[in-house]
Amino acid sequence: MKKSILLAAAAAVVLASCAKIETSEPVVSEQTPIDFAAYSGNALTKAGTTGEMTTTTLQTTGFGVFAYQTTGTAAFAEPNFMYNTNVSTSSWTYAPVKYWPNQIQAGDTDSQPATAEQADKVSFFAYAPRVAATASTGAVTDATYGITALTSNAATGDPKVSFTVSNNLTQQVDLLWGVVNPEANQTWSTVAGTSITLAAGKPYIGLQKPALNTKIHFYFRHALAQLKLQAQAAYNQAAAGGTAQNGVKITIESVVLTVKGISQTADLNLNNTTANTPLWENMAAGSDMTITVDGTNINTALKDGGKVAAASQPAGVTGTAADVIADSKYYMVIPKTGSTTVNVKVTYYVTTDDADLKDGFSRVKNVISKDVVFSDGLAAGTKNSIKMTLGISEVKFEAEVTPWVDGSTAEVDLPLNS
Repeated sequence: MKKSILLAAAAAVVLASCAKIETSEPVVSEQTPIDFAAYSGNALTKAGTTGEMTTTTLQTTGFGVFAYQTTGTAAFAEPNFMYNTNVSTSSWTYAPVKYWPNQIQAGDTDSQPATAEQADKVSFFAYAPRVAATASTGAVTDATYGITALTSNAATGDPKVSFTVSNNLTQQVDLLWGVVNPEANQTWSTVAGTSITLAAGKPYIGLQKPALNTKIHFYFRHALAQLKLQAQAAYNQAAAGGTAQNGVKITIESVVLTVKGISQTADLNLNNTTANTPLWENMAAGSDMTITVDGTNINTALKDGGKVAAASQPAGVTGTAADVIADSKYYMVIPKTGSTTVNVKVTYYVTTDDADLKDGFSRVKNVISKDVVFSDGLAAGTKNSIKMTLGISEVKFEAEVTPWVDGSTAEVDLPLNS
């Protein structure tokens, strides 16, 4: 890119020399490349891989950009400037590089300002993680979960991302969308000396050519809600805590979560109308979504070790809350407003070593279920934790000896006196 700029500058010098252009003639503004920057909070990443997404990992997964060029007050139609352009790396590079339109509102700030008959504007929308799609249809190949489709390059109106949640822990996708700084309105200064106010937490709408080195800085927000699962024990007390006696272990075999009445497919409109709030559309009718946490998905420290002595079991559930899902992972769901019920069904064992028993230990299976209500729903960008408290009480004994009481008296004279 730097090479092309130098060549353009050299060509301009040659032309000036040949044509003897005087300094009193208008100077046309040079083409300026469009640069991006981005920030992302913690999250999960693209389908098939899990882990914390930060700005650094976003540089690897990349984000997709839709851009619409319009003239004057015209509303944007199809993405005629950029379509699903992949922006990535630590320098936020992309290809092909695009340049700002030179038609701006009032002429540039050179001593001999150029004028334009009309004003060109460009609006930008972004999502992450970026996926490859067939531009003419927006279809994502073999996508059954996560980002399944995009609007096509001929579709008019707002760009949208179709999304399907998954109850498979290895298929969790954290869908992000980019906005202006969510904390406050921003001022976009054009090369003409005018300014545009950009609304906090909304997309970049109606930008005009800025000064050199100005970047479009996307702040990515989470479009989904997170469900996390934890467990703690209450030993001989109502609240979590206490101490297990004689090496007793509480270990978990499985947890089944049933999220009631939640949409599992929907479209995310990248042109959100409420600041910092994802605009979900075409949400499927609510249904029950079942999530099963078992096997290798359970934290090894809590996972039941089978029919073995307590001494051979893992550490198990303690008085301190610990993540039930392996590697501190969690599930992603489409946000739901209003009271939301999640049924929790946990299967766990209490194992106690006892040399006098046939197996050398006792092992008691417990299957317990209960509804948990999130009164405020499951909002986008929130971490919602279900913390199970497994209470166990010691078997205690008391004893006393019942005193003797007087009974009946039978009299007999042996021998009988006369």
